[in-house]
Amino acid sequence: MLLFGRQKVAPWFYLFSTAMVALGTMLSAFWIMINNCWMQVPVGYVVENGLFVPNDWTKIIFNSVVWSRFPHMLLAAYLTGAFCVAATGAWYLLRGTFAAESGVMLRMGLYLAAVLVPVQILFGHLVGDYVHDYQPAKFAAIEGRWHDEQPASEGLDRMAGRSIRDQQICGLDSGAREPDRKFELRFQGGRPDQLPAQDRPPVLIPFFTFRIMVGCGFVMLALAWIGSYLCREDRIARSRLLLWCIFLSFPLPFIAILTGWFTAEVGRQPWTVYGVLRTADSLTPFLTPGAAAASLVVYCAIYSFIFAFGIFYIYRLLRAGPHGRLILPTAAANAEPADVGARQ
Repeated sequence: MLLFGRQKVAPWFYLFSTAMVALGTMLSAFWIMINNCWMQVPVGYVVENGLFVPNDWTKIIFNSVVWSRFPHMLLAAYLTGAFCVAATGAWYLLRGTFAAESGVMLRMGLYLAAVLVPVQILFGHLVGDYVHDYQPAKFAAIEGRWHDEQPASEGLDRMAGRSIRDQQICGLDSGAREPDRKFELRFQGGRPDQLPAQDRPPVLIPFFTFRIMVGCGFVMLALAWIGSYLCREDRIARSRLLLWCIFLSFPLPFIAILTGWFTAEVGRQPWTVYGVLRTADSLTPFLTPGAAAASLVVYCAIYSFIFAFGIFYIYRLLRAGPHGRLILPTAAANAEPADVGARQ
């Protein structure tokens, strides 16, 4: 109904369908995030006959990790929608079509993003706190530090002198903590650099994907605030450079979401369930390499088709433009020329 039924149902019912789709996806995301948060910080379970069995759903659902990561993911989805709407409005303005509708799209998208990006940054900080408290090895990889130092002086020149391939965590100071503050990370049984190599996560991916995610966030913040200010001043239509930047910004939230998940999941390695079940031990016993490869190929083929169809459908919608008019022509504009002359 949402995709194909707009002209077949009453407007209020179509609006209701959009709300139901949004609610359904939110509930789906909620349970997915509960599952993933349990894999990141397992709580409320017992092991029976080698199986993980939930014994306290209250701990699992109301885990503090869930209530920092789920809003973080939800806000990312809303920001993606906001920037796609704003980018569509910018595209229409640049093409000189649907002037009234494009103005509404720009204001709605940019105003929403201007409010949500700072809130997203706050929840991102809360997610970082949980990583620091519960996953110190991932935190060390993201920070690019492995030794207790004061000051933290490792840098790119020293990264070349250590073996990333051997998973030696080293590198840059991310700036998330004061450069002259002693690194507080500790592990059971010794310093971070004393952690066995087999328990260390890969470094390169979480280190750089974290910075790409944060960089996208600050670019979106700048575009949202500057664009909102120019919308308030009714000057955004005259700033073609900013319109181009807003139009080209629509991939940023997608990139930020993907790099955020890369940071979370690659940084969790070598654990499937952090600290409890290794990835190497969680392979299905009867799964062969051929079966895994075949299922991966089928999975990628199906989703590639869905993705291509979705892109084509959205492009057709954008080319067609909004249905109806926001500003109706005056009665004089609709009148016959003779009637206009008679009234004059």
